Amino acid sequence: MTKRNETETENGSMVRNMKDLVEHSKIMEHMKTNQEVKKSGKKPDPAQHEDKK
Repeated sequence: MTKRNETETENGSMVRNMKDLVEHSKIMEHMKTNQEVKKSGKKPDPAQHEDKK
């Protein structure tokens, strides 16, 4: 088994290592939810890949 280089990222991966995961988690804790954004009178980002019927 070969050791992966920390600078390599897998397709679709948001973090490269545990340090990045901890940092990203702290940022996500402070993000507002869609309900909180709506309460402040703003429109939240649209859902990705939303089915249009």
